[in-house]
Amino acid sequence: MSLRVLVTRPAGQEAPVMALLAGAGFIPLHQSTLCIEPRVLDARERGYLMNLDQYHAVFLVSTNAVRRAVEALADYWPQWPVGVHWIAVGEATAAVLIDAGLPAEVPQSGFNSEAVLALPALQSLDEKQVLVLRGEGGRPLFAETLATRGARVDQVALYRRVCNPAFQWPAPPVDVALVTSVESWHCLQQHRPPQQMLLVAGSARIGAAIRAAGYGNLTVAASPHDEDMVACLTQHLMKNR
Repeated sequence: MSLRVLVTRPAGQEAPVMALLAGAGFIPLHQSTLCIEPRVLDARERGYLMNLDQYHAVFLVSTNAVRRAVEALADYWPQWPVGVHWIAVGEATAAVLIDAGLPAEVPQSGFNSEAVLALPALQSLDEKQVLVLRGEGGRPLFAETLATRGARVDQVALYRRVCNPAFQWPAPPVDVALVTSVESWHCLQQHRPPQQMLLVAGSARIGAAIRAAGYGNLTVAASPHDEDMVACLTQHLMKNR
């Protein structure tokens, strides 16, 4: 019998991974654990966007960051400034940047802050300005490391993630749930996932949060990207047949 796999990505972002799951022989289900809400920017944050051409590099931490950035920047930049390094955390984020007409720079592997920090454009940064476009919260590693390299780092939180008040478990059985962020896990945890459900964590950090909550039926993917999540699930099942 095919396993039923719950995808928890926000609405509108679930189709690619559901297609991969179906292609791998699983039955994909979808319920968003998170909703993405735009933030109202203050004058200082709007100033950063208006001065976009002053930045050596702009780092976008997610596909949500790209979508919100394109909307927010449209009022100030009918044409994109030249000479800016547009840096994406992974291939999915890069694809959304390219769709917006921007030349994305992306790590060849790793797809996390550490991999982005190894990109050539972020090595010699004395007195250079870097803008980080992100959601509320997140890890400080990126900005802190760039500051130690001499960069002046500005950050704009374009959106916030909130638990989806309409979340409901699909009709049972739900055999597996894919968890792609710590915030998503905290929201899912409120609905008491059954201990026998396999959880696929999108990173070691997410896995640590799940273990800390007392859930041991867990496997950890190389990254939260769709291909890595499905590959991790497939490999786990093969090893545990």
